[in-house]
Amino acid sequence: MTGGALVLAAGASRRFGSDKRCFDVDGKPLLCHCLEALAQAGLATRVCVAGGETGLVGDLCAIDCEVIECNDAALGMGATLAQGVAACEDWQQLLVVLADMAWVQADTYRALFAALKESPIVRPSYQGSPGQPVGFSSRFFPELATLQGDVGGRQLLTQYAQLVHTLPVPDPGVLRDLDRPPA
Repeated sequence: MTGGALVLAAGASRRFGSDKRCFDVDGKPLLCHCLEALAQAGLATRVCVAGGETGLVGDLCAIDCEVIECNDAALGMGATLAQGVAACEDWQQLLVVLADMAWVQADTYRALFAALKESPIVRPSYQGSPGQPVGFSSRFFPELATLQGDVGGRQLLTQYAQLVHTLPVPDPGVLRDLDRPPA
């Protein structure tokens, strides 16, 4: 099956107070940790950035990926996800990856992507707590491509709860993001 990871990296980082994609985590920008793990997992990667930011990924990280310019990013995560999914119509499945989740392990990405062969929606859990990223088969792309605001794909998880396969993983990174600068 063709597909890969769609990284949402177009947010304004309002709660963070500065561009968290560039925030130094262990000697490199936060975004690079995410992209490097996806590269180690062997997944094709497309990164959604806001309008005018197409050079950002290349400036921060030496990772081979496609950049999708999302001119509606200011309208919220749903709008960014919709534009990103629309640019992935050649894929059969994708993982929706949040750029501020720099601690997800490559093995977790591989396991989630593999699980999409058997289940139309896949979500990781760590010690019983649901996490990110969530994977979707192309069956859901038309609905994802109509999202608006800051909703993201959460409404599909509720609407199609009976189709969601929760995959237990030994990776606490699926629960960890960076919304505010460390104290």
